[in-house]
Amino acid sequence: MNQLHRTGRPAGAVVLVAVALALGGCSTESPAQGSSGSPAPDGTSQTVLTFASGQQAAAQQLLDGFQEAHPEYRVEPVFIEQDSAYIQQIRTQLSAGTAPDIFKVWPGGGDSMAILSVAADGLVADLSGEEWADLVPENLRGLSGRDGALHSLPATIGGIGAIYNDQAMQELGATPPNTWDQVLELCADAQSAGKVAYALGNKDAWTAQLLPYALTATLVYGPDPEFTEKQIAGSATFADSGWSEALVKIGEMRAAQCFNEGANGTGYDDQMTLVARGDALGAVHVSQAVSGAQQYAPEGTTFSLAPFPATNNADETYTPVAPGLNFAMNAKAENPEAARAFLEYAASPEGQALFAVASNSTPALPAPEYEADAINQPLIAAQESKRATVYPDQTWPNTQVKEEFMISMQELFNGTLAPGEILERLDDAMQG
Repeated sequence: MNQLHRTGRPAGAVVLVAVALALGGCSTESPAQGSSGSPAPDGTSQTVLTFASGQQAAAQQLLDGFQEAHPEYRVEPVFIEQDSAYIQQIRTQLSAGTAPDIFKVWPGGGDSMAILSVAADGLVADLSGEEWADLVPENLRGLSGRDGALHSLPATIGGIGAIYNDQAMQELGATPPNTWDQVLELCADAQSAGKVAYALGNKDAWTAQLLPYALTATLVYGPDPEFTEKQIAGSATFADSGWSEALVKIGEMRAAQCFNEGANGTGYDDQMTLVARGDALGAVHVSQAVSGAQQYAPEGTTFSLAPFPATNNADETYTPVAPGLNFAMNAKAENPEAARAFLEYAASPEGQALFAVASNSTPALPAPEYEADAINQPLIAAQESKRATVYPDQTWPNTQVKEEFMISMQELFNGTLAPGEILERLDDAMQG
């Protein structure tokens, strides 16, 4: 697991070029209770901070740390784990003027709760003047605000790779593939042992985008970092790019029986249970998903992450690396002083390290006490070797592309839609 040490890598100083998507799961909600003050332990009055996010276990640790450091504030949180439910509820509350003081947003664009969208609608405060604002790396600023302003705090860094059950791999005598042919060989070896190589959980639609993102890091965005800009300018398309090869390769994996049966009927929790118990050797997933496997795994089970190859030259492999989530302040926050105090704590080395460890991530800002584990170290290595690239969806210019993409991916895994048809749909959505 990630550790806190007094002498560790200042992970937030690592430069990356990336965007994010947040970890989702089964929908759970813990409602807030209002915003009236109450006595602190010393008898003084507390100011209430309202807060909304997912990842309850990790976020609660951050909130506990904040309240310990600031007993003058009391946090009333709402936790909504399913992305679609979170987006709908917070967007509705923002429109009604009842949204929390602080809420989770996604970096970049591509979603209605991504920071570029909510900032364009004037729903979040400009944080450019905060003392911690200068700590935000230049390459993250464009993903954290609009028109040169800073509208959110980058909280964590994550990535997409193949998360493996170490004991299941050792039992099979296998090592993580470094080439595409080795991926297919691992699928055959797993099948011979009565297992599958890679678990899918496409019933939760957001998970279906992760394998294509891993493949296109090497086939599209690593070799051509300006690909999305070229699409917007009309000089590149999904159909005439490495996206076509990526979707064909997914078809090869289906034919090689790399995946569990009924993937589109399997949810995220069941997917990670397959990995946890060794029925699947691994899953191509966001790095934070290791927590989903850990909660179902037998005692002593360990997990590691490896870049997922798309070619037969290991030196060509890129890894998607991205800010995992951001926190924004409601432009109409009921208690802006408490909100600013929370952001200051979350930006501090203590807050960054605490939340990174709790969420199985890497800090987005400097945190000398943080030391990476076997899940996050490969992501840092990819950044340092300049083999890190983007999460495509949050560089897309509108929400229609991602909506079409997630629907189409489920049809692809069902075998009911050909790659060429999918890419034509995405090209149409890109122009929408």
